[in-house]
Amino acid sequence: MGETSIICKPTADTFLRFGVVLAAFFGFGLYFFYDGSVGYREANEVFCSYHAFAELGGKVDATSADDWRADRASLPLIEAKRTADGLVAVQADGHELPLPTVCEAAFSCPPEAADYEAMKRGWMECWQAYSARRHFPIKPGEHGYDAGAIREQWIAGGVCMLISAVLAYLMLRTRRRVMALEGDLVTAAGQQFRVSEISRLDLRQWGQGFKGVAYATVKGRRVRMDGMTYGGFSKEKGEPAEQWMQALLAQYKGELIEYAAEEKTEH
Repeated sequence: MGETSIICKPTADTFLRFGVVLAAFFGFGLYFFYDGSVGYREANEVFCSYHAFAELGGKVDATSADDWRADRASLPLIEAKRTADGLVAVQADGHELPLPTVCEAAFSCPPEAADYEAMKRGWMECWQAYSARRHFPIKPGEHGYDAGAIREQWIAGGVCMLISAVLAYLMLRTRRRVMALEGDLVTAAGQQFRVSEISRLDLRQWGQGFKGVAYATVKGRRVRMDGMTYGGFSKEKGEPAEQWMQALLAQYKGELIEYAAEEKTEH
């Protein structure tokens, strides 16, 4: 194996960064899935209910108490129908807005809207009473969400989950890997090769603020050496990645591109 043996394992900071990004994409994915399955449909119920109260408020003055009670006893608050995709509210312009599977206002008129005297005093007060009972926001969204908008949420959620899966794979792969120098045997980026097989070593991104990325050309292929991920540069730990690189440079005799130098130099 030789005298030199330095093994740099993934740093804790690497997994912290992976974890933060993974949690963010996974969380966004769950959020999109929730809106696609529940959130947008519930928002549509609020939107349609609010506008139904407003529409009834405009009609109450032109309707007798008896006719009002008769209509409210037989007509639901929201005009809706069953489709292959579930319950949908039918808008005046023909648009269909998906509703929750259980939607009280699609099958009956709530007592707050059926109360003729209360509606005469003001439909907004009736809406506030209804929204408080149903735990709805007093002010609905500016628009409803059709089937296309809901489908977009499912697609966005799927993309986020796919990215999460890729990140989880990369995280597990990183955990299994090391950056090592054992004698003249180099291990980096999941590959192994001899120091003598390196024809060019590019260190321009190893320092100068880039911190810890070098590239070795081995038999025509470019191999990434990531000191930030493996070993790290913590001074408290003795800068393991820098120690690893210095040990490699002590053996390397080929073409070298120094830290910030653009021209090729011989080492």
